[in-house]
Amino acid sequence: MTSDFAVPLHDAEHFDALRGWARGMTTLVAATELLIRAGFAGSGRPWVRYDNDAHRPWIDFDEIPNLCGAMSGGEQRLLRIAASIGGTTLIDLGSEVAGLDRRLTELVSVAIIHAAGFTEPTRNIVWEGDDRVVVTVPPLAQWPDVRS
Repeated sequence: MTSDFAVPLHDAEHFDALRGWARGMTTLVAATELLIRAGFAGSGRPWVRYDNDAHRPWIDFDEIPNLCGAMSGGEQRLLRIAASIGGTTLIDLGSEVAGLDRRLTELVSVAIIHAAGFTEPTRNIVWEGDDRVVVTVPPLAQWPDVRS
């Protein structure tokens, strides 16, 4: 059972709780981090819900498109993208990214890279002549500072 009522938590604790909820699924982590860093994961947001038993926050990504109508066009685009990454919302990505400003485009780009699993160093197998060699490759991107 869930509730829409916010449990008062300090922002850092609230965001840590959301990250803990999302942990284990790269798409959920990416979408959650996108909302946190863009400023849309605070306890007062209508898509942030609470587990009645543990009073832990979680994000109802599938409800975001129904709840973001009062936002600006760019904010709505970002929210629909987050809903698509973290939930089951289908979007036209080309149309959505075309209306983002630079800061939101950076956040969305890193979220997509994170969802694919490339925000941490990875290991690849490459061919050097006739030999296969394992190499470590750096992350494709890293999350920028909040509100940077």
